[in-house]
Amino acid sequence: MTSDHHTRLEEEIFRALNLDGGRALDALAVALSSRWFGAVVGAAIVVAILVASGTRRRALLLAFATALATSDFLGARILRPLFARMRPCFALGEAVRWLAPASDVGSLPSLHAANFFAMGVVAWAADRRAGVAALAIAAAVALSRVYVGVHWPTDVLAGAAWGTLCAFAGLAVARAAVGRTSGARDGRREERG
Repeated sequence: MTSDHHTRLEEEIFRALNLDGGRALDALAVALSSRWFGAVVGAAIVVAILVASGTRRRALLLAFATALATSDFLGARILRPLFARMRPCFALGEAVRWLAPASDVGSLPSLHAANFFAMGVVAWAADRRAGVAALAIAAAVALSRVYVGVHWPTDVLAGAAWGTLCAFAGLAVARAAVGRTSGARDGRREERG
């Protein structure tokens, strides 16, 4: 069960971002918020890792998977139930332009924002140009979640922070795991040699 706990200032910012921007902006925001768009961006980042990272490829792929799984799973199973914050589309009722699907589950953090920022930070670690593009897309997705009426501004800010933290954790875990694997392999080579 969720409860409504937003501030007046946050509601004012939400309403400023939830205004009618016209058909083209509505369609863009809905597309940015869609599952298929996330899958396409995720696949593009995996391809960028495969193409651009050379010897770090394995660590970056592991970091990508770890960051995304941690962001989504722990965000959905622990953080959202812990905060149990009501989405604006349910808290404000008919006064909201509600353009994208949303369940009446906790809205804090925005997992769209979290997952896109997790992917973006790992993309940055793989290739700066890919990272800049991925982080710009992550910011656009985060804004789209407020625009379509399903998240408060602080939900997407918290999601961005959570996703970034998960990406750094994924990168650290991957570095340690690949380092151990490489060290063990090098030791076996020395024994044979």
